[in-house]
Amino acid sequence: MSKKPLITLYVPGNRKDLIDKGPRFAPDGVVFDLEDAVPVHLKESVRHDLIKVIPDYPLTSLVRVNSEEKFLEGDLRTVVCKNLYGVILPMVEHAEQVKRADTIIGEAEKAAKLEPGTVKLFLLIETPLGVRNCYDACVAAKRVESIVYGSAEDGDLQAEMKSSFSIEGYELMYPRQKSLLDARAAKLPYVLDGAYSGVKDEDGLRRDCTVSKRLGFNGRTLIYPGHIGPAREIYEPDPKEVAKYKQMVVEFEKAVADGKAATVYQGNMIDYAMFKRAKLFLGNADLYAD
Repeated sequence: MSKKPLITLYVPGNRKDLIDKGPRFAPDGVVFDLEDAVPVHLKESVRHDLIKVIPDYPLTSLVRVNSEEKFLEGDLRTVVCKNLYGVILPMVEHAEQVKRADTIIGEAEKAAKLEPGTVKLFLLIETPLGVRNCYDACVAAKRVESIVYGSAEDGDLQAEMKSSFSIEGYELMYPRQKSLLDARAAKLPYVLDGAYSGVKDEDGLRRDCTVSKRLGFNGRTLIYPGHIGPAREIYEPDPKEVAKYKQMVVEFEKAVADGKAATVYQGNMIDYAMFKRAKLFLGNADLYAD
């Protein structure tokens, strides 16, 4: 499946009822969770159950594996199968973790007769050390497609930072922006924000998504089906802006054809810098059109 998982829904890997309902909510993808949502004594059996589901699942499929050594390698070697889009690797703090996961996934791809690089890696940045080393982790393997910033209220990052939480995000703005900046510097194609904890707080979700989009995130992972529609509405590009930047490209290309390196559009001067911004905006908009 080619659809980019910009708005995804976490589903406990041991909840067949919720797995079956996933397509009904129309996320871009589903994250089958083997980590926090699954009791310890079920983790090994659930990973084997998932490989019976993923090959024929009708949505883009990802799996969040466990970070603990006793589960990680077994998770990776088991869940790599046909139709698996990517693996979300939790608690990423060092490039070495990414390299090791990349090696194991590569071996599992070969065993499953998949093309090398088929399975993408998504790095969950949810500790201060993970934020500190985010860029190095992002460039540690070619299969890294995005990060997921650990933004949840009372999550690991907030706990380790010993900070408060607010929708405005002042308390955790630096790690949020640092993670985003590092992912952009690493030239990842899109960057994802994390889950919003207030499952019944749609107003808070909308406000948080608005801040997230303004910062430059392309989408986010979600834990509540009712958040999918509001989040998509906010993250998807405004059609008016798409039309504006398409016309800006047309006007600037006309100017260049006339031997000019600048022109005026909608009362503003545009040159190559603004032209580049317009093209980048339209490329971002294309992510949602897959």
